[in-house]
Formats: sequence, structure tokens, C-alpha cells
Amino acid sequence: MAQMRVYSPGRVNLIGEHTDYSYGYVLPMAIDRYTVIEGEPHERVELYSEHFKKSVSFELEKLEKGNNWADYVKGVYWVLQREGYEVGGMKGRVGGNLPLGSGLSSSASFELAVLAFLNEAYSLKLSRLDMALLAKKAENEFVGVPCGILDQFAIAFGREGKAIFLDTETLDYEYLPFPEDLEVLVFYTGVKRELASSAYAERKKAIEEALRVLGKSSSKYVTEEELSKLPEKERRYLGYVVRENSRVLAFRDALKEGDVEAMGQLMVEAHRDIAENYRVSCEELDFFVEKALELGALGARLTGAGFGGSAIALVEHGKGESLGREVAELYTKVFPWTPEVFVVRPSEGVMVL
Repeated sequence: MAQMRVYSPGRVNLIGEHTDYSYGYVLPMAIDRYTVIEGEPHERVELYSEHFKKSVSFELEKLEKGNNWADYVKGVYWVLQREGYEVGGMKGRVGGNLPLGSGLSSSASFELAVLAFLNEAYSLKLSRLDMALLAKKAENEFVGVPCGILDQFAIAFGREGKAIFLDTETLDYEYLPFPEDLEVLVFYTGVKRELASSAYAERKKAIEEALRVLGKSSSKYVTEEELSKLPEKERRYLGYVVRENSRVLAFRDALKEGDVEAMGQLMVEAHRDIAENYRVSCEELDFFVEKALELGALGARLTGAGFGGSAIALVEHGKGESLGREVAELYTKVFPWTPEVFVVRPSEGVMVL
């Protein structure tokens, strides 16, 4: 087989943060920043990472965690083997322009790239949903990150020019046209965040416990009144999630109607709520949100798990890069990090060329 090239996008979540692991609503889009794998089938795995300037190689019978970037590849093989797929090795290079550890789902992007490569190379006949679910399983059960389905779904199902409204309980989804007169500015704070951190796991556990106490299978079914039955911490956390689910529905409607003002307002409300009540923001993210709004952004909020990583701003088309540069200039006077700023558009999901 000739050399193959796989492009696997990152994602931003426009709204609906920390709702997926309680089977709530999310509204992400795949973005035109990619993990790229170039390679060919091989009897074992031999991959070179352009980012880490390192190679890894391993036999398919020896899938032991090494606590490095190769675990994402091993996780994909591990889950395929467990599900009964016969799959061979791969040899090639991993590169691309998606910043790692930035809160833009570089790990899910990498997993989907490996899955799409193997799907094509070994005719596995996996659907996009199969790939999203297998990638999530690899991340949860092999890598050990207790994430929901948001990232994998957005990267598998992305579509150019469209955002995705997703019910993470039923996996029903709807494509929504993203307005051509708007763009999304991404601001990577330079603060690395570890999704496997105790803070993420602690919130997930608290939400699961709150749902168990209330006898609910999904955060979608919890009312504001029912929150009073919970201890203070669970009430505060689940209260945020319940409000965020409502905001996702309102944002979906505003997007359909082209109500840009409402979209921006909902993003700001979402950021302030997650910062105050879910407590996964940080000074750097809050700084970007406030400065972006002062400089004319229509809305802004953290995107991804928080604890560092990235924030986004909704801006008029053509204004994102200059606004981003202005905020970055102010930011570097206050914080010791080097930020990255770039404008993204909704992109196609993972693809093999």
C-alpha cells in the first residue's frame, strides 16, 4: 500500500463545558488545526513525533503503558484488540499544527488519527461513531483519563462551516451553520493543563454522586428545585451543569436565528458561571475573557476542561487576529507565559487522503 496521510482536527467547544460526562448537551466544532500522520502499514509500530523529536517502536503483543505520547497509540491498539479487530502495525511520522496540551483536544485528535489510519490500512469498516466510541474507550480505560464523548465526537463528525449540537446521552446530533460574518479567536494561555488531574476527576465524581442521590441518569433531567436536596459542594457543581445545559439549548436557538448578541451573552454567562461555581478557570483565562470583551469581542469563555489551556472569543469576521495580538501584548506584561493566538473556522472531521 502507498503512503497515506491522515488529517485529524482539534476542536473548540462553543458552549457546554463539563456537561458531557453527566450526559448533557454540548455544542462543539472541529477546527482547521490538525494532527497529521504520514505513513504506511508495517509489521510493528514505528512512529516519529515531530513535536517531541523522538521515535517510539513497539510490538503489538506488548501494549504496556509508558506514560508518554505513545500511550495514545497503544490505547487505540489495545481497544481494537479487545473488540476483536485484526490489525497490523504502522510506520510513519506524526506532525501537524495543533498545539499539544492546549485544551484543544490534541489527545483525542491523535487517537482519531491513528484509528482512521488503521481503519483505512486494514479495512476495518469502522463508522465515524465507532471511531469516536473506540477513541473514548482507549482514553478512559488505557490512558486513564475519565473524559466524556465530546472531544472524540466533534473530531469524528466535524463538518466544514458547521457547529454540532450533540445530546451526549442519546448521541443524537444536529449540524448548525456557523455564521460567515463571524470567526472564533483561540487564545492559548501557555498554561499546560493535565486532564487526568485530580481536579477534573474530583468534579466528575461529585457530579456522578449528585446524580446518584437524585436518582437521575442524566443532568438533563435535573431541575433547579431538586438541587436543594444535595450537600453544598454537589449542589454548586451540579447547579452549574444544569444551567449550562439550558445555555446550550439557548445558544443552539440563537445560532439558528443568527442572534449574535444572544450567542455572545450566553458565552460570557457560561464563563462567569464555570469560573465562580465550577472553579475550573484560572487568572490567565479570566484575564483573556475580560480583555477580549473590553476590546470588542462579542463573547468569550474558556474552552475545554479549564485549569489553564485555551479560551475563545467570538468576533466579527476579519477582526480576530488584531484583537488577539492586542490581548497577547497586555497578557505578557502580567503573566510569565507565552500565549498563542489564532483564528479558526469549523472544519471537516478526521480524513484520510
